[in-house]
Amino acid sequence: MIYLTQWNHRLTYEEINQLFPELINEIVNNEYIGFILVRSSEHGDMAIGKNGIYYLDKDEIERENPLEGFGDNIVQHLKRNSSFEHTPDILVKSFYDALNDEVCAFEELVESHGGAGGSQSKPFILYPSEWDVPEEEIIGAENIYHVLKTNLKSMKESSK
Repeated sequence: MIYLTQWNHRLTYEEINQLFPELINEIVNNEYIGFILVRSSEHGDMAIGKNGIYYLDKDEIERENPLEGFGDNIVQHLKRNSSFEHTPDILVKSFYDALNDEVCAFEELVESHGGAGGSQSKPFILYPSEWDVPEEEIIGAENIYHVLKTNLKSMKESSK
C-alpha cells in the first residue's frame, strides 16, 4: 500500500501522474508487480497491469485483463477495498505465477496477507453442518463476522 501522505486526501490517478510522472509506470512495469489499483477522476477505480487496464466501475477491459488468475471475485474485493475511507493512493498487488499457482509475497510468508491469486483466492471456513451459511461466496471479513455472530446467537438461543 502506497500512501502519499503530504496530501490529506486520496490522490487520483491523474494527480499522481501530474505530481510524479514516472511513478505509476515504474511500479506497474516492475517484474514482481501484477497490477495496481488507483482511482481515476475520469474513469473511477482502475486496475492497471503491464499490458492492460480493467475499469472496475464500467466492467470494461482495455487490451489484456490485468486481473486474470486473481480469482473469480477479485473485482468485488478491489471495489470493496477502494471504498474504505483510508484506502491507499496506490494499492499494489504482486504477480500471479500460474505455473506454480503462487503469488509473490512482499513479506516473508508462505502466502501473502490480503493476497489474491491461485489457491489463496479460494479460502474456506470449517463450520458445523447445521449452521446457516449463504451459498454464495462471502466477500469481506465483516460478512464472515456477521455469519459467525448470527450462528453463535442461534446456538445460544437453542441451548436455553
